[in-house]
Amino acid sequence: MFILTIDMVKTTALHKLALTALQERKATLLSGLHLSPDLVRASYVRQYLTCGKKNCRCRRGFKHGPFFYLVQCLGTSRVRKFLLKTAEQRKQARAGIAAHLKLQRRLAELSEINTELLRRGVA
Repeated sequence: MFILTIDMVKTTALHKLALTALQERKATLLSGLHLSPDLVRASYVRQYLTCGKKNCRCRRGFKHGPFFYLVQCLGTSRVRKFLLKTAEQRKQARAGIAAHLKLQRRLAELSEINTELLRRGVA
């Protein structure tokens, strides 16, 4: 099974940067925050499956697939999963997930910068 998910954002040593460098980076992040209309918060999953037929070759290790799914966690014990049937759907799903990941990383960096500015007592 192959799963594409959001990585944890690496923290940087912001306390070592000059105040002007932090403020410039914050301005750069804010000017570059554009919401893609194709954002997708989900995982892209590739699976090989077995069927229920008694004499099928998948019972001997030759599984069916690959099948590609978009999987979303909607809350406690709630998951939405659907098959991406076409290459265009798969391409759009990967692009939407990548756009969401990029936004998440930028927001995390912006949060770190704002936290460091707060720590320094700068608005």
